[in-house]
Amino acid sequence: MNEPRIDQLRSLAEAAAKDNFLELFDLVIRPQGKRLVVTAVIDKKLGKITVEECAKVSQDLEKRLDELDVIGPSYLLEVSSPGMDRALRHLEDCQRFQGRLAQFVFTEPLEGLTTFRGRLGEVKEEAVEVADGKKSIWVPFKAVKRAHLVVEL
Repeated sequence: MNEPRIDQLRSLAEAAAKDNFLELFDLVIRPQGKRLVVTAVIDKKLGKITVEECAKVSQDLEKRLDELDVIGPSYLLEVSSPGMDRALRHLEDCQRFQGRLAQFVFTEPLEGLTTFRGRLGEVKEEAVEVADGKKSIWVPFKAVKRAHLVVEL
């Protein structure tokens, strides 16, 4: 898919989310046979995403896609939340989920570690404190390859 269409799809998805007082967390577009699968992942600052919110954004986005005929009639639209094991993409995410358990994978070893699992602590100066009960390390966010919350049962 060419870049202008991806940008247009992202813009439409962002608008559908915003009109419902939500935000677009991610947009994934992939081919499946002869049609495209468009997955919009929505989020909000406080609380959890409900099924009703997903349905409303789905209806709004589908209407926009069909009116503008951006990708044609053959597509599958999915709208969901980031999930309980959501990715941590920014320091703001770490601050928002302070106290929660998270898993980090580093771009290169940090204090001899390539991965670390611990509770999110204080955020300052482009780093987050992560503690596993035995030790606490400061993780510069630029050293993070990927990170996500860990589901606790």
